[in-house]
Amino acid sequence: MKRFFFAFFVLCLFRGELEAKQFVSLKSSKINMRVGPGDEFPISWVFLRAGLPMMLVAEFQHWRKVKYLDNTEGWMHKNMISGRNTAVVVKDNALLYKRDSESHPIAKLEKNVIVRILEKRNSWVKVDINKFKGWIPKESLWGVSDDAE
Repeated sequence: MKRFFFAFFVLCLFRGELEAKQFVSLKSSKINMRVGPGDEFPISWVFLRAGLPMMLVAEFQHWRKVKYLDNTEGWMHKNMISGRNTAVVVKDNALLYKRDSESHPIAKLEKNVIVRILEKRNSWVKVDINKFKGWIPKESLWGVSDDAE
């Protein structure tokens, strides 16, 4: 019964859903996702890929509720996530271009590749993948915030 009241208390206090889509990324290659904001809550998932983007859904004290591309949702300690801008390629053989227009393609990126976001311009995103830079259409990526840059 004590745990029920604690869980209810926690749910009443955490910040509700954030208005704009904000993204964070995982700091290390093994991070636990929990069903609630605290070490006493069970682990629901273990993520094994550093740099993976997550959508920030809510905040409570030192905990952040995040959602992944496949709608997996749960809580992670704020020390396990970073504000580093990354995205994951969601289309097979997504084309990377030299400029932010459909110029000559310079590379093909496989689905599920993680890229670092450098710049956003309209529907284009400049990315870096292993020091190889280029532009990709925003719709080919998941993890790009809606804010203007």
